[in-house]
Amino acid sequence: MDNLSCTDAWMGGRMEWGACFSVWCWLLWKFRCSRVLDEDFIEREGIYDRGCRLLVECESTFGVTVVPVRELHRRQCWVRPARGWVKLNVDAAVGVSDDRASVGGVIRGADGEWIFGFTRFVGRCTVLLAELWAVLDGLRHAWAVNCRRVKLETDNKEVERILEHDSESLGASALVMAIHEWLRKDWVVFVRHVPRECNGVADSLAALGRDYGWQGSTFPAPPRGIVHRLDDERQQWLSTRPVQRFVDDPG
Repeated sequence: MDNLSCTDAWMGGRMEWGACFSVWCWLLWKFRCSRVLDEDFIEREGIYDRGCRLLVECESTFGVTVVPVRELHRRQCWVRPARGWVKLNVDAAVGVSDDRASVGGVIRGADGEWIFGFTRFVGRCTVLLAELWAVLDGLRHAWAVNCRRVKLETDNKEVERILEHDSESLGASALVMAIHEWLRKDWVVFVRHVPRECNGVADSLAALGRDYGWQGSTFPAPPRGIVHRLDDERQQWLSTRPVQRFVDDPG
């Protein structure tokens, strides 16, 4: 009750702690029920990230928002990169009943054109490890197709936090160290967290990985099952383009 009635500011001063606490408690219960009762349940979004997203949506719906309209638009759909850059979106999918994980990602250009896509199965692991594998695979593929100015987007906030710090401060994890080795190559890579709505194509590609095994698959052109997601994101981008052209400048 102390937590529920607490009015301390949270989420950058936009939400009271009581609201955040209640949403995360509800999500913990919902996740537990899904894990126990639904053997096909796949966790594609962490509880913390999903809670933040729901709180922002409630804030917007009930008109108690202090977030600029252009920021809300940016949260709601994929935004094309600036000229001379590519955008790499990565994601992971982990089966709750068996921890079988797969990863996927997509590279697109300044006009939203498809450059490259990938997916593969990575074994049994946690959501965080799977998301890090997605980042490592994405960087490898981006380098291989000669992309040298890359905006990497993930919908996992913890991944962004890890990549903002030197790997030695995180227990010298071999996976994290490998990612940092790629980031130190002769190119420019910006990493940032985005809401799940901005990562739909990568999410769909990650879900395909369980069917492709360890070797995975690469896609020089969009696979048929992804085309509808691309079309949806393109329509969303076109409908918000007058606002969004100002919000994705890497400078």
